[in-house]
Formats: sequence, structure tokens, C-alpha cells
Amino acid sequence: MRDLTTVQAGIALLYLMGGVVLAGRLIGRWQRVERAAVGVALVGGSLHLAMLLQRWLEFGRLPIVTRYENISVDSLAVVGIYLLAQWRIPRLRVCGVLVLPAAAIGMVAALWYNRGSFPLSPALRTEWMVIHATLNSLALGAGTLAAAAIVIPSRIHAELKGRLLAWALFLWCAMIAAGSCWASLSWGRFWGWDPIESWALATALVYAFVLHLRLKGNWRATKSRLLFGLVPFAMMVFTTYGLLLVRNSAHSRYLFQ
Repeated sequence: MRDLTTVQAGIALLYLMGGVVLAGRLIGRWQRVERAAVGVALVGGSLHLAMLLQRWLEFGRLPIVTRYENISVDSLAVVGIYLLAQWRIPRLRVCGVLVLPAAAIGMVAALWYNRGSFPLSPALRTEWMVIHATLNSLALGAGTLAAAAIVIPSRIHAELKGRLLAWALFLWCAMIAAGSCWASLSWGRFWGWDPIESWALATALVYAFVLHLRLKGNWRATKSRLLFGLVPFAMMVFTTYGLLLVRNSAHSRYLFQ
């Protein structure tokens, strides 16, 4: 466990280093090392992926069940989506100043949870659970990138921010749909107004509302766009990480292991 802690802390440090270098690029310095910052993040992501693959081989299942595994995979999804997006659209590279430190925080936070394993219950032995958890991680990655793009308003075109928000909404809705299929197999119902289900639906509705408002030209001209653009992301983070700290849910049967 000590070796795992060291490796994970090292990966978090690499992510943080990449974010710090990009912060220098954002204020107009260190322009020649922007690609180096992305390279550092790529090295961290590669080590991160290798660490999770090793866990997969060790336990014989995808590492997406425990709270430790979920946060670790979420952090990798955040970095992976950022790396792919900045490769496809270089203007998004500057978003790493916020995205990469967020992933570093996730890696450190994961260490607070049990890093062991346990036998899977029948409710977890279904492909829909794998699809649901994977989509949740991808939605968090897209949501984090969209939020970073909104916070850096002068560097990224409004249309691109809208596309990122739309991707976050699409992946989040797909996650909800897959979760409903999983719930039907595991608990005998597609929807039960569980706290996490309810907050997930509310998050999707707020994302849709924000995207609708972006079509209003007069609303785009106001400063409130920053606040409105971050509200659904805050709800997404709370639904995924914070809600179980204050409410009981069917998800708590395994997430806090």
C-alpha cells in the first residue's frame, strides 16, 4: 500500500506540474514549454493508466467499484478527455491550468479511501454497471473541461464552450439511462427517486437550461453567464462525491468501501 501511495502521489505531482507550467503560459510567460506541460501530463496519464491496469489484473475485474477506484478512474477520465481535446483543438490547451490540478486533487483524495477489494455482490455483476460507471467518469471529464473553458472566457470562443457543455450533458444523460437499466436488473425498477437519481436528473435539467439560455443573445452579454455555466458542474460534482456524505442512497452500499 505504501508503494501505491508513492506512485499515486507522484502522478498527482506530475499533473500539478503540468498545470503550473500552463499557468505561466496563461499570463504570457514560458510560451516555449507549453507542449512540455502537455507532455508531463501525458506521462502522468500513462502511469495512471498503467496503475489502474495493474489493479485490474490483480483483482480480475474493472477497477470501478469502490470509492477509491471511482475517484481514481474519474481523475484519469478528466486528464484523458483534456489531452484528447487539446490535441484536436489546441485552443483548449490552456484549460489544463485548471483541469490538471483538479485531477491531482482527485488522485490525492482517492488515497483517503480503502484501497483493498471485496467480493462483488450480484447487483454489481452486470455490464450495465460497467457502462454506467464509465459514462459517469466521462461526463465528469467533459464537465470539468467545460467548466475550465468557462472560467477562462477571453481565451475560448463562446460556441466552443457551448459544444463542451453539450457533450457534458449528452454523457451525463447517457449515464442516467445506463443507470436506469442497471437499476432495473439489480433492484427491479428503472427509477425510484433515490437521492442520487433525483440529483442526477436535476443536474441534467440545469445543464439543458444553461444550454437553452446560451441561445439568448442578451443573456450571453451579461456577466451572469459565468455563474450559470458553473452551476450544473457544481451539481455534477456534488451528485457524484458530496451527496453520499449527507444522504443515504442505494449507491452507498458499495461506494464507501
